[in-house]
Amino acid sequence: MMAFWMLLAAAAGIKTMQSIWHLFGVAAGDVAIAVPVGGVVGAVAGAFLGLISNPRLLVLLMAVFAGSAAGAVAGRLPWEEIGEIGGQIAGGLVGGIAWATWLLIERRKEPRL
Repeated sequence: MMAFWMLLAAAAGIKTMQSIWHLFGVAAGDVAIAVPVGGVVGAVAGAFLGLISNPRLLVLLMAVFAGSAAGAVAGRLPWEEIGEIGGQIAGGLVGGIAWATWLLIERRKEPRL
């Protein structure tokens, strides 16, 4: 499970670092600096995410990742680089809200003791 999260977070880290790199308008070092730094930071973050074993928290992580990926695509279409970053944030928030709604519905289904 840790390897899965490391790969997923490394890919997300690379994409985020390249977006930030382009947003600041830096022409040099896109591949030489942004890719390794984003990959390493993402892989380290993914290693910590791989330590989580609570199923409810894993669903939260997956909802936030899925929401941020969808938001990035939706934001990039009309607003280019800045829309992609804003879309990632907005999509992650929507994923978190969807998780909270799911959690609330699941708790209401559980029998009361």
